[in-house]
Amino acid sequence: MTVVPTAEGGLTGRAVRGMRWTLLGSVATFAVQIPYTAVLSRLLPPADFGLVALAMLMLSCVNYFAQGGLSSAVVQRDGLTERDVRTAFGLSLLTGSTGLVLVWFAAPFVVTLLAGPRQLIPVTQALAIAFTATALGATASGLLRRNMRYRAVAVTEFGSYVFGYCGPGLALALTGAGVWSLVAAAVGQSVLRAAWTYALEPHDPRPLFDRIAMAPTASFGAKVSGVGLLEFVNSNMDTALVGRFGGTAVLGQYSRAGFVATLPLEQLGTAASKVLLPALSRIQHERARLAAAYTDLTAVTTLLFLPLATFIAALSGRLVPLLLGARWTVAAALVPLLAASAVLGVIVHFPAVLAEALGQVGRKAVIQGARLVTVAVGAGCAVWWGSGVIGFALVMLGGRIVEHLLYVVWLRAVVGVSARSLAIAYGQGAAVAGLLAGTVAVVDRLGRPVLPAPVVAGCAALAGVAVAALVLRFGGWLAGVQMLRARGLVPGLLKGGAG
Repeated sequence: MTVVPTAEGGLTGRAVRGMRWTLLGSVATFAVQIPYTAVLSRLLPPADFGLVALAMLMLSCVNYFAQGGLSSAVVQRDGLTERDVRTAFGLSLLTGSTGLVLVWFAAPFVVTLLAGPRQLIPVTQALAIAFTATALGATASGLLRRNMRYRAVAVTEFGSYVFGYCGPGLALALTGAGVWSLVAAAVGQSVLRAAWTYALEPHDPRPLFDRIAMAPTASFGAKVSGVGLLEFVNSNMDTALVGRFGGTAVLGQYSRAGFVATLPLEQLGTAASKVLLPALSRIQHERARLAAAYTDLTAVTTLLFLPLATFIAALSGRLVPLLLGARWTVAAALVPLLAASAVLGVIVHFPAVLAEALGQVGRKAVIQGARLVTVAVGAGCAVWWGSGVIGFALVMLGGRIVEHLLYVVWLRAVVGVSARSLAIAYGQGAAVAGLLAGTVAVVDRLGRPVLPAPVVAGCAALAGVAVAALVLRFGGWLAGVQMLRARGLVPGLLKGGAG
């Protein structure tokens, strides 16, 4: 029986190289997303973005089952044979096609239930093609990640975004296609990414429908999908509520605020998780190494993401009008709350990946269940009191806080993570975030009376970058900086003394 090959070389070295490539790909994608979003936000009204947000809400629910957690199952499994690969692809084909048929016929009923506009039906049906393509590419994607081919993953993600998403989306928006430009962008990216991934990591395209062979892959994949569905409900309850009680225009404002608040955070967090799942899966039986790895990750992520979220929140009043235009005032008010929720989501993402690498998906389910109860009760209160979109944003933040605390408790019990080390990491990250926020506030206060708003925003951004560079250069005593230097992730010019 042929065994699918695995990349050779030191695990730490490959993980570090992978982190560099995935971060590079994320930064490159982010650099393209900013001008693309600025243009699209001026060409299309908020209602178009709200319409697609509602469609994606319905489709994402089906998508967790269409993919069946199969990509993660391919990565996590200890031993993987060609038979396993054919089985995983067979499951992808089955779940992907079933998901497409289900969405196509269920869309009219769901739209009626949500009291959405009738145009939402064809939009949802067309977008279902994107999720089907993603399901069909799940096996090849899992093989790329399992073999730790991070450069190929980064190039595929960036290339599919530029040529599959931005190209069709911008071309159609300029011709007045409206919401269909957003639909074409999503479908184009998914189809191109699936085809590109398969070209890089081809496998036997003959699906294998063997009940015995399918059982282990389907079992793990189903658990991942089930937990993913809970995560989906937790993360998107606000979208459903805002769409139901505020309408598509308000939802468009909310979704664009989420875009501004979470884009850099989610890009970096997703990039890191692509490296971590295969790396942590290989040491899933070495609890001491896992505890050390998580402690190091926390030191780095809190140092990077807490200040970044604070920076986004502090600049939101200047950043949103500059990026999206003058009609997005509601979005500007929502960014600080959504940024706080987003940074907790990114930090929590890593223990969630660790639980998946350990195969303890049930633990994730319990934690997500507790978060769901918190969000559901809070959402009910927000609707009862009529607190609007601000109330829904606060509810999502509360759910993230509960989720984070439960993950910390679980990690201490399972892998022995040190509470003192975590407290130091959070304290140092919060201190740097406070320094950054203070710097931005001072620059904004001094520049506001005498300089145009775009110039003030640019000066504040440059001041924030300068503070970050100084922290990397002279903050050698910070745990996060020590880790970044030890892994070779700090540019040479910023490698200073211990401070």
